[in-house]
Amino acid sequence: MRPLIPLGLLAALVLPLSASAAGTAAQPASPPAQAAPAVEPAALALLKATGAALAAARSLSFTALAVHDVPSAEGQSVFVVGRSRVELRRPDRLRVVTDGDGPSRELILDGRSLTLFRPEARTVATMPAPASLDAALRAEVAAAGETQAFADMLLANPAQALTEGLTRAFVVGRSRLVGGVETDVVAFADGSAQAQIWIGVQDRLPRQLWVTETGAPGRPRDAVTFSDWVIDPPLEDRVFSTAHTEGAQAVPFPASAY
Repeated sequence: MRPLIPLGLLAALVLPLSASAAGTAAQPASPPAQAAPAVEPAALALLKATGAALAAARSLSFTALAVHDVPSAEGQSVFVVGRSRVELRRPDRLRVVTDGDGPSRELILDGRSLTLFRPEARTVATMPAPASLDAALRAEVAAAGETQAFADMLLANPAQALTEGLTRAFVVGRSRLVGGVETDVVAFADGSAQAQIWIGVQDRLPRQLWVTETGAPGRPRDAVTFSDWVIDPPLEDRVFSTAHTEGAQAVPFPASAY
């Protein structure tokens, strides 16, 4: 992990003081070190590798344990925890079952329609399937009033979502404490958010992601820990069935979802 003060700057501060204290003459200054790029190639390569690993999967499943920072009216952060089981089969099948501190909900894309089911309230909203999986994810955000911290991992081009508009990215180091696997840790930022991601060294799959929305009031934070990864599982059509929603009260999708 990087020190809070870059080593080059620390040396620049300490060495002149040491020379003065010892009464020695200052040595001629060496040429300044080349400044590190704001977006380090090694960090960019890791982010792109994660995106490529996700995009290459024809199907995948995982569990996401998410923590959402919701600023209260008094300005104090309230953390809401949710757990989602995600199953995806490209190009047009998706099932996300979420429970936790808020109301449970299921998002189901079956190739023909997009369904949002709320089990406790027994309500179901259905709309024609959007033109793409990316559009379906945007519709879910509009319907639920929030985004999932793992949504970028499900897009057709996750690498673009992770790297577009970056103003800073660097490799922090390696960790063996997240997900029970060795991970590369990358910190990155754009004009509206700062993030840190833990990427599996062997499979390049994300194991943990932290995001701080620097452009939003209160700088809310979101975190998600990924587990139970399975790449290319045989997900049958019945996984994406909506038969269990029959009899629920029909409600409309918000207009902004269309």
